[in-house]
Amino acid sequence: MKAKFINRSYTVVFTILSLFLGIIACSSNSSDLLNEISGKWKNESGSEKVEIELTNEASSLIIDGQTYKGAVEKIEKGSNTVKLNVEIEEGHSEVWSLHQEWNDNGSAFKLKLRRNGTTETLLPVGHS
Repeated sequence: MKAKFINRSYTVVFTILSLFLGIIACSSNSSDLLNEISGKWKNESGSEKVEIELTNEASSLIIDGQTYKGAVEKIEKGSNTVKLNVEIEEGHSEVWSLHQEWNDNGSAFKLKLRRNGTTETLLPVGHS
């Protein structure tokens, strides 16, 4: 009887500890993804500069000199995608997404920016 109680106690403690560590791991992955995506980018042709700031309370994207206010709507950790609610003009907003696409050996990545029904590939210029 005492052995069953001890086994159950260990099981409960282990379960609680696992859940707690899982919550911590998930929250750190979210901020890591936002930090990795934030920075200076350019489209593949180099004609358009994009600056992404997702680590501050006031998130924004600057695309070829035009600033768009945004708010992180959802972080999809499994697909390395951030969905943003972006104000495109006064009173109108759209959901844009930034998808992190890693190279084969996992040493570098590019971004796919999906907006206005189009997808652009962004290459890193530098990160802040």
